[in-house]
Amino acid sequence: MDENIKKLVRRVETLEEEVSTLKRKIAKMEPLSTADIRKAEVKESPQKTTVEQTGERMTAEPESKQTAAQTMAELEDKQIVAQTTAELESKQTVAQTTAELESKQTAQPVQMKQEPKKEVDFEKILGIWLPRVFMFILLLGVLWGLKVGMDNGWITYSVRIVMGYASTILLYYLGMRYVKGEKKLFGVTLLGGVIALGILTTFAAHYLYDYFHYMLAFMIGIFYIALGLFLSKKTKSETLTIFSAIAGFLLPFLLEGQGATALQFCLYILLLFLSLFYVSLSEKHKITFYVTFVLFHVTLMIYANFAGTYGSEYIIVATVLIQHISLLTFYIRGLISRQVFTEVLIYTNFVFAISWIKLLIQPQEVVVYGLFALLYIVLTAYVFSEKDRSLQGVLSAVAVFATSVFILSFQLEHIQVKLMLLLINGAIGLWVGLYYATKRTIVTSSIIYGITAWTVILTVYMERFVSYDHLVWLLLLITMGWIYHSIYRFGPNKFHLQVQKIDMSLMIGQIISLLYIFHLTQIWLAQTYLPYETESHIQALIFMAALLFMYFAYKWKHGVYVTYAAVIEYLVLGLVIVSLPLTDDFLNQWFLFHLFVEIGYVFLLTCLFVIIFKGKLPNKEGMKAKASAYFIALQVTCFIFLNKWYFAITNVYDWDREYVFLVHTFLLFLFAFLSISLGRKWNWKAVKIIGSLLIGFCLLKLFFIDLINISIIIRAILFIIVGVVGLLYSRTLLKD
Repeated sequence: MDENIKKLVRRVETLEEEVSTLKRKIAKMEPLSTADIRKAEVKESPQKTTVEQTGERMTAEPESKQTAAQTMAELEDKQIVAQTTAELESKQTVAQTTAELESKQTAQPVQMKQEPKKEVDFEKILGIWLPRVFMFILLLGVLWGLKVGMDNGWITYSVRIVMGYASTILLYYLGMRYVKGEKKLFGVTLLGGVIALGILTTFAAHYLYDYFHYMLAFMIGIFYIALGLFLSKKTKSETLTIFSAIAGFLLPFLLEGQGATALQFCLYILLLFLSLFYVSLSEKHKITFYVTFVLFHVTLMIYANFAGTYGSEYIIVATVLIQHISLLTFYIRGLISRQVFTEVLIYTNFVFAISWIKLLIQPQEVVVYGLFALLYIVLTAYVFSEKDRSLQGVLSAVAVFATSVFILSFQLEHIQVKLMLLLINGAIGLWVGLYYATKRTIVTSSIIYGITAWTVILTVYMERFVSYDHLVWLLLLITMGWIYHSIYRFGPNKFHLQVQKIDMSLMIGQIISLLYIFHLTQIWLAQTYLPYETESHIQALIFMAALLFMYFAYKWKHGVYVTYAAVIEYLVLGLVIVSLPLTDDFLNQWFLFHLFVEIGYVFLLTCLFVIIFKGKLPNKEGMKAKASAYFIALQVTCFIFLNKWYFAITNVYDWDREYVFLVHTFLLFLFAFLSISLGRKWNWKAVKIIGSLLIGFCLLKLFFIDLINISIIIRAILFIIVGVVGLLYSRTLLKD
């Protein structure tokens, strides 16, 4: 098979060569030679005998002119055949190659190149931490060696101090030498030892040996801290800066500043913070800044706990406020890298500041909180006028929060005034956030408004129509309406909010409105001295009227979900009404009113079902598809109310026992027949099944309860009426 294919390939190649030769000759208009023609014929029929070939050569010469044209045509046909064969073979080869590649891809899934994991450079880690560890070990060894020398009397107090300061000079020399060389980390570690050893030596000279006065020791300590900051800038080492910060904030406690006043202490802490703040900004040391910020407040807390705040609270608060305003000024003017000082720290700094202000007595506290709120309001107005988007949200959010703190600091006789001011503050903040599209303001204002509104709902109970409580509720509804108006106006355009979701949120406002109506009704009922049952039915009647009014909200383009909520709330109201007693302990003089309210409820419920069945509500197709389920709910509700009304009527009007059973069984049969008829009319299978089950229940009641409890005369009347009615109704079923 392979040999035949090879022969075919060689034949095709020979034909291509001959065709190309013929084309060249035709192009030159050269006549074909007899040899060419013979060669072509020989190639075309290789199986001819030698005799036939000789005969052809003998006859070819006289007929060369006649057959030249025919030979050219044949050769052109062969060329076309050869080209077609070659194209088919190439296509097959491409198809086979494609299939092989696909099979390979299927068999061997492509493996994603994974970046090689970076190997942990343990030598580098050890080079960073081992010098620090061994520096600590060295210090311990030196301390123990000194202890041995001191215990044996070899080293006097003065010698110890001199050795300490001399060691700092030696460490400084060695540290700078290594920093200038190729071992900067080791050199920085030695320079950190300069600060630690210098502070400890000064501490010993002052506190242990009483060589230095407090002020002299304090100045020497400041010198070492300043040296540390200088070295950190020179070596560009954040580690030295942090080390200097820790030493600086510990210095006053190490020296136990007996001679230092609160003013001196706070001034030192403030200047130290500002110095470290400057270094962290200039060198963009993020960790240094956070460490400095935390140490500043921790140092003040420790001082306030140990030294007390009596008489010094003003100095401490002033120190915190200066620090706060300094940070805020640098941040607003853009002098702070946002990578160093994030907006989260603004909120944290604000919380620390308002916490420190609590040290003041109440009148002064209110003034400072008011100035604080005014400061942020002015700054917010400034950044909005400058159209600085990066600061608008941050400062406006803090301004809303600061104003809330200012309001809460009031000592008022009526807490409702605070609630009203907080509602107004939250609503204004929400409007600002929506108008200027600042999400931070919206979040802060929503939290304040939401907590205040929840407090009003849970704690503010109206007892009089003209009262602060009523005013709070009115303001809640007014601000809530204004907020919804602002959301509809700005939400879809600036925040791409879906109008449908805003429509759904209207249900919250609807529920709050119903609570307000409940409180108003309670105020009125508290003055009537009516029985509880009557008050409850009056409340239910008012709710029915309110929900009926809210039902028509679907005619407003945004009120569809309010209508749905009204329908659901009306059904829930039915659960409350069915549990209310129809009779009372005061001669049942309000019985008919109670009965009227409940009949009105069932009538409106039936009208609601008819509206749903006729498809007059929004989403009518979906509503109408569940009409049978709604009718079952109506069927069960009517059955419960019918039994409740019947037994209440028989109780109030003192019916005879036998007549109670007679009429009740007859009513149940009528209800069952009506259920089956309606189910058959609209082909509601579940309704027909419930009606059939009710007929079975009525038959069981007829034979097992009514037969025992009624006389033979009433029994005969009952059975005759039920039998006649049943037969007539069965006849209608047979007709169908």
